[in-house]
Amino acid sequence: MIEAPWPVIGSVLPVPGALYVLYALRRHRGKPGVDWFIVTLVTVVVWCLGYAVSLLVFDPLWRLRLEMLTWSATMGSGISFLAFGLDYTGRGAMVRSSWFALLVSIPLAAIGLIWTNPAHQYVWSDFRLDPVFGVATVSYEFGAAAYLAVLIGTAFVTAGMLVLFEAVISYGPLFRREALAVALSAVAPGIALLAWITEIGPYPQLNLTPLMFLPHVALDAYAFIGGDMFEFSPATRRLAQRRAIQDLDDPVVVTNRDERIVEFNPAAAAAFDLDDDTTLGSTIDRRLPAETTIDPRRSEQEIACRPGGEYVEYAVSSSDLAGPGNARVGYVLVFRDVTERRRRKQRLTVMNRVLRHNLRNDLNVVTGYIDLAIDGIDDEDAIDHLQRAQTDVQSLLDIGEKARDFERVVDALDGPTTRIDVATQFESIATHERVVAARGEPSELELSIPADLELTTVEPVFTLLFVTLLENGFEHSRERVPRVRIECKGTDASRVSIAVQDNGSGIPAAELAAIEDGDETPLTHASGLGLWIVQWCTTALGGDLSFETGTEGTTVTVSLPQDGSNEPASTPDETVDERTEQADTP
Repeated sequence: MIEAPWPVIGSVLPVPGALYVLYALRRHRGKPGVDWFIVTLVTVVVWCLGYAVSLLVFDPLWRLRLEMLTWSATMGSGISFLAFGLDYTGRGAMVRSSWFALLVSIPLAAIGLIWTNPAHQYVWSDFRLDPVFGVATVSYEFGAAAYLAVLIGTAFVTAGMLVLFEAVISYGPLFRREALAVALSAVAPGIALLAWITEIGPYPQLNLTPLMFLPHVALDAYAFIGGDMFEFSPATRRLAQRRAIQDLDDPVVVTNRDERIVEFNPAAAAAFDLDDDTTLGSTIDRRLPAETTIDPRRSEQEIACRPGGEYVEYAVSSSDLAGPGNARVGYVLVFRDVTERRRRKQRLTVMNRVLRHNLRNDLNVVTGYIDLAIDGIDDEDAIDHLQRAQTDVQSLLDIGEKARDFERVVDALDGPTTRIDVATQFESIATHERVVAARGEPSELELSIPADLELTTVEPVFTLLFVTLLENGFEHSRERVPRVRIECKGTDASRVSIAVQDNGSGIPAAELAAIEDGDETPLTHASGLGLWIVQWCTTALGGDLSFETGTEGTTVTVSLPQDGSNEPASTPDETVDERTEQADTP
C-alpha cells in the first residue's frame, strides 16, 4: 500500500466537506447568492484536487498543465465569491450589470494568459520541478501578471467579505453569525495564498492554500447546514426596504448630511416634478417648492407648497439614516398629504360649532317659548303636544352636549397616559352630572371592581366611554327601577375586561349593524351619538368592544390594554357584536 505524503492528504481533506456542503445547498438553488456560492465551492474543489494530484505528478509537461488548472481555479474563486456576497445581501442587480461583466473579464483574461504562458511567460518563467517532502512541488519566477492577478483576486475576495460584514452590522442577529462565519472563512486561504505568492517561509515552493480551505469549508458547513443562512437572506430585507420606499404612495426623499438629495421615490418625482438630472445632488430647499423651510433635523414638521400651482399641505416625518457604527449619514423624509384631512377637520369644526353653539342657543330659546306657551294655555292636548316637543328639543340639546364633550376628549387624545385606580375612577364616574341626570329616582347602580385594579390609560377618554355607557343604560331602560351593573370580568398580564350590564329593552339590530360596519345607511343607522362615542373611545384606547343584547337587557364588554397601548387585540370584524338575541323594538 502506497502512503500519500502529508501535503497531498492535507490538500484533499477539504474536498469531502466541500462536496457535502454542495449537496446540502442543492435545495436552495435559485435563492439569492446560492448559485454563486456553489460556483465558489466548485472552484475550491478543483483547486484542492488539482493541486493534490499535481503533487504526485513528476512529468514536467503534465505537471505544468496541472499548475495551470490550479491557477485557473484561483482566478475564478475571487470573482465568484464577490458575486455571492453581492447577490446574497440583496445587490443582485449589480451582479447582472455591465460593469460587473467588465470585472468578470479580468479573471477570464488572466486565465487566458495562464494557458498561453509558455508563449509569452508574462505569468511566470523558469518553470522547474523542485520536490520537497517527497512531492512534486515546483518553483518558477513570478511575472508581473501573476502578482496583478493574485492582487485582483484578493481584492475581489476582500470586497465580498466587506459586503457580508455590512450585512452583519446592518441586519442584526438574524444573519449575524452565519454571515460572519462565511466572511471569516476566506481569511485563512487568503493569508496562505499571499504567503505563497510573496515566497514567505522555509519552503516557498509548497502552496498551503488548499490545506487552509479546511477551516474555510468548516465555517461554510456551520453557516449553511448548522445555521439558517439561506433560510433568512438579507436580500429579502434589503429588497423589501427598497421596495417599500419605491412603492410607497407618500413621497419619500433621502438626503445626505449636507441636505443634498441622493434618492427619491416615484411618488416624490410625481408630486414635486423631480428628475435625476436636475435633482440628485441639489439641496432639498432648491428642489422642493415649499413655502416654508424644510429642516431634516426635525423629526416632525408641516410645510405648505404649490407644486403645479395647487396648494398642498404636507406633514413631514424625518428620520436619521444610520450607517455602520450608527453614524448618521443622512435623512429620510416622508411627506404625507394632509390637505384633505385639514379641510375635513375644518369643516367638522365649523359643523360642530354650529351644532353645539348656534343650534344650542336657538334651541334654548325655543325651550323658553315652549315653557311660556305651556304656562299660557289651558288646552290639555296642546300642553301634551308642547311637552313632547320640549322633550325632543331637550334630546337635541343633549346631542349637542355630547358632541362638545367628545370634541374635548379628541383634544385630550394627544395627551399623556396616566395610571388610574379603576375602582376610584368608577366612583367618580357614578357621580358625573350626566350620569346623575340620567339615573333619576328610583334607580340602582352596582359596582363590582377589585380594589387593587389599576390601568394605564387616557383618563378623559376612559371617563367619557363609561359615562356614555352608564347614561345609555339608565336612559333606555323601560323598567320602573332602572338598574346598571359594572363588573370586572377578568384580567391578564396585558388586558382587563369590564362589563356594563343594564335591564333595558336591548339595542336595535340596525344600530348595532351600523356600529359593526363602521358606516351608516338610511336603513342601518344609530339613533344618536351614544354608541358611536362608545365605539370611538374604545378604539382610541386600543380596546375591543362586544355586545350581548336582547329584550331583557344589554351587556357591553370593553376590553382595554393594561399598559395604555393603542393597539386593539383583534381585528375590527371581531370586536363588535357577539349578540345572542336581537330585540325587535324599532
